[in-house]
Amino acid sequence: MRKVLMSVAIIFLVAAINIASVSAAQTARWERQENPDKFPREVLRLVNLERARIGEPPLKFAKDLSASAYVRAKELPIKFSHTRPDGSKCFTAMPQIGHIIGENLAGGQTSPEQVVEAWMNSKTHRENILSKNFKELGVAYYYNPDSKYKHYWVQHFRG
Repeated sequence: MRKVLMSVAIIFLVAAINIASVSAAQTARWERQENPDKFPREVLRLVNLERARIGEPPLKFAKDLSASAYVRAKELPIKFSHTRPDGSKCFTAMPQIGHIIGENLAGGQTSPEQVVEAWMNSKTHRENILSKNFKELGVAYYYNPDSKYKHYWVQHFRG
């Protein structure tokens, strides 16, 4: 009987270790995104699908806006706000080309699909995405494992 109980205990221990290993591997996969370099273009594609549904023309990708969005994304773990850590407005990070500008922020979403869905479910973010005034978009994704949301997203719009 003692041998049977030891065998059962060992089986449970091995099963628990395997489950913990699988869970840790899944967590690591979510923490370390497969192709984060492709995220900005995928967000642009998804945004343009939303715009097409209402008959709006697609936004064009703007490299300079993606660069300013990345500056802002790196600031979000420090201060998650449209006000920058130094107290200035978010628009000071953007190139001063064009007269109509906007910013969408998000934190915690692990994929382009999740972040676009979150933005579309928010009135003010949705308005930026679907605005007739915007013609260009820059997108940035930033991952910081030691921060509150870990995953940070920024959209910069220009008209």
